[in-house]
Amino acid sequence: MFNELPSKQLFTRRELWYHSLMMPVLFSAGNYLFLRERYFSDPVIFGWGTLLVFFLYWLSLVVLTAAVKGVFRQFPDARQVRQRNLVALLVATTLTIGLATFDVWAYSLFSVFNRPFDWSTVQAILLLGFVFDLLLCFMLGIQYTYTRWQESQTEKEQLKSLVVQHQLDRLKQQINPHFLFNALNSISSLIAEDPKQAEVFVDEMANVYRYMLQAANQHALVALADEVQFVQSYIWLLRIRYKTALQTTIHIDARCECAQLPPLTLQILLDDIIQHNTLKPDKPLHIQISTTPDRWLRISHNRQPRTILVDTRLPGLDTVINRYRTVSLDMPVLENHPEEASILLPLVTSTYSTQLNLTIFHSNSNTNSNTPDNPNNG
Repeated sequence: MFNELPSKQLFTRRELWYHSLMMPVLFSAGNYLFLRERYFSDPVIFGWGTLLVFFLYWLSLVVLTAAVKGVFRQFPDARQVRQRNLVALLVATTLTIGLATFDVWAYSLFSVFNRPFDWSTVQAILLLGFVFDLLLCFMLGIQYTYTRWQESQTEKEQLKSLVVQHQLDRLKQQINPHFLFNALNSISSLIAEDPKQAEVFVDEMANVYRYMLQAANQHALVALADEVQFVQSYIWLLRIRYKTALQTTIHIDARCECAQLPPLTLQILLDDIIQHNTLKPDKPLHIQISTTPDRWLRISHNRQPRTILVDTRLPGLDTVINRYRTVSLDMPVLENHPEEASILLPLVTSTYSTQLNLTIFHSNSNTNSNTPDNPNNG
């Protein structure tokens, strides 16, 4: 982001005001060096001298400002202040030598000034130019540093906003009243129809909420193996409600199990897919979760769009994208086809995770392995 100057214009409004206020002082000092008292006593010389110095002044400003800001672009880092200022001053000083020589030569072209070219005048103009260079570099340097600080503060505020939104979404996931309401309805039905399966349902529900609370409160990233184990419990609960209308397939490469991703990502995406697609026994929704050869996680499903969407206020794809942005990861990739839709999630390698100082979360959620319907057996 810091490879470009904040303003696309050469001069900011503040700079234009500064240079305009400096014109009377510099015009008088410069023309006095060239024309002495004649500049103030002869109206003709005053008029032509003012016009010429106006042109030379703004020519010098454009050249020097463009050069100094060009140097700033080459040294944008906050730790390069000394290097940036020294190089900018060196470049400005070098250009000033040429500009001062050009100024004296320009005055020698006008017979009304009766001012032949001489190097002593060039030296005098150089002294004035060097002072101007110091002021210009100092002013632009202060403005550049202040602008970068403002941008940094803006980025921090945006990041804080994302973190707050992320925490709010996590809180919603912990409570998830929509899921809780459906789960309680399922338990109520199972108690009468199949008490044994109702017990398994309560165990799986406890595992789901335990994972939600632990992951949401303590971890920025979790191991893929833990996330998959959690989502298997979650899918098992969903199947109790949707039965054969929901079909899922999970294929995870063993080499990717230690890779990481933001917690509850799969659950958010599952809810989002179910919310936007119809589920019928004769037209089941097929969801596939698998890893790719280049170690991304793909979640794909057949497209069966709902004609009427029910607003459940559940976090969706935007939440997942914000979570990836919060931990500075590559962004998810969407693939939409007429019959199928997919989302590709980048997985964080253990090496990169160590560099980020993020803790690998190992879920202590255990599913009931004594029941044939248990998701970890399928």
